[in-house]
Amino acid sequence: MKKLTAAAVAAVAVVASTSAALIQVGVFAQPARAQELPRPAEDNDYRSASSAMVKLGQMFFYDRVLSGTYRVSCATCHNPDRAGSNGFRTDSKPEEEGDELAINGLPLYEALKPSAKHAPALFNLGAKEFTAMFGDGRVAQLPDGTFLSPAGAELPDGLNDVLAAQALFPAVTGDELVGTVDNAVKQVAHLGNRAVWDALADRIKILPEYGPFVRAAYPDLASLDDLDIVHVANAISAFVAAEWRSDNAPFDAYLRGDKSALSEQQVKGMQLFYGKAGCSTCHAGTFQTDHAFHVVATPLWRFDVDFVDGEFDLHSDRSELTGNDADRYRRRTPSLRNVEWSPPYGHAGSFETLEQMLRAHLDPVDGLQAFVADRLKGETAPASIEETVQDLVERNELKKVALNDTEIGDLLAFLKSLSEPQVLAGKLGRPVAVPSSLALD
Repeated sequence: MKKLTAAAVAAVAVVASTSAALIQVGVFAQPARAQELPRPAEDNDYRSASSAMVKLGQMFFYDRVLSGTYRVSCATCHNPDRAGSNGFRTDSKPEEEGDELAINGLPLYEALKPSAKHAPALFNLGAKEFTAMFGDGRVAQLPDGTFLSPAGAELPDGLNDVLAAQALFPAVTGDELVGTVDNAVKQVAHLGNRAVWDALADRIKILPEYGPFVRAAYPDLASLDDLDIVHVANAISAFVAAEWRSDNAPFDAYLRGDKSALSEQQVKGMQLFYGKAGCSTCHAGTFQTDHAFHVVATPLWRFDVDFVDGEFDLHSDRSELTGNDADRYRRRTPSLRNVEWSPPYGHAGSFETLEQMLRAHLDPVDGLQAFVADRLKGETAPASIEETVQDLVERNELKKVALNDTEIGDLLAFLKSLSEPQVLAGKLGRPVAVPSSLALD
C-alpha cells in the first residue's frame, strides 16, 4: 500500500481528530456515565441519487464482468444472503445442519476465497457522516470535498462521494476483483490503477445490453463509448447507498417516540450501552460509530487461524497508511447496525458469535489472551505472536468493564434491536440477470 505524503497525512488527521481528542483527554480511563440517546436518522442525512442511477449500480454490483477473471463480483464477498458481508449465511437450512464446516448451524461461505478478508457489511454507507472508508480510513473525503486515497494523483476526477472513491479500490486489489491468476486485467496492473480501471470500463463499452441502463442514468452521455470508470463508481455508490440504508429498526422506532418498540430487556440493555457499559463512548451517534480510530486489544486474526502451522497473517492497520508507529493497531469504530446478522465479528472476523465478541470486548486484554491460548492448543506460541500480543496489550486503550451474565444478556438484546431484517438482503436484491449474461453470485 502506498503511504500518504506528509501533507496528506496532516489532512487525514482532520478526519481522525476525534480519535486523538478522545485519547488526549483520557476518555477510555474515565468511569462510564450515562449519555444522551442519539437523534433518529432523517432523509437529509443521506446522499441522494436517481432511481436510474441506482438500477445501473445494481447491474455493476452483481456483474462479474468487472473482475479480471470474470469469476467474482462485488456481491461475491458482499453477499445479500449474508447481510451484505461474507463468511456465514444469514439462515440455516436443515440439510446443512450436519455440515462439518458449520458454526452454530451457519455454514462457512466459499466466498472467503479468493479473498480471506472479512468483508464488512454495507449498511448506511450512503449517510453523509461516513467520510472515511475501510478500517484504516485509507480512502477519505475531506471537508473541502477533496479525496485522499492510496491512488494519489491517479484518482480520477468526477467522483460524487467517498463511497464512489472506495468502490474503485477492490477493482485494483489482487485478491479481490483483479484476481490472483493470470488474466487480461492483471496483465496491465503493472501500468498502474488507471490502466486497470480503463480495462474494466472497456468491457462495459462492448456490451450493448448496458446501453439502456447507461442512457437512463447518464442522459448526457453521447454513447456507451463515452463511459468511463467514474460513471461505474458513481453508480455503484448510488446503489449501495440506497440498497443498504437501514434506519427502521426497533431502536429507530423507539427514538422516534414509540416507547413500546423495545422490550423491557432491550431498554435495560440500552441503558447499559449508553451508561455503565460505556459502549457509546466510541459507538456513538445515529449509526453507533464515532468514525474515529482506536487501539483495542481485539484479535488480529480470523477465528480459524492456525498458529501451530504458522498461518497467522495480520490484517492491516492505520500505521500502514500513515507510516506513524503511534497508529499501529488503530482502526475505525464500526457501525453496529444489523450487527446480529453479520458474523464473524471483529475487524479480522475473530469471533463466531456476537456474545463471544461482546464478552471479549468488555475485557479486551483477557479476551485477546484467551483467543490466542485457545488456538495454540497447548503449544508454545511462536515468538512473533508473543511479541505482537504483548505490543497490542501495551497499546490497548479500552478499559475492562465488569458486567454480570444478566447484564450481558440485556446488552445483547439491545444490540438485536439495531436489526432491520427487511433490508438484510438489500431493497432491490439480486437482479434476474445482468447485461453481460454472466452467472450471478
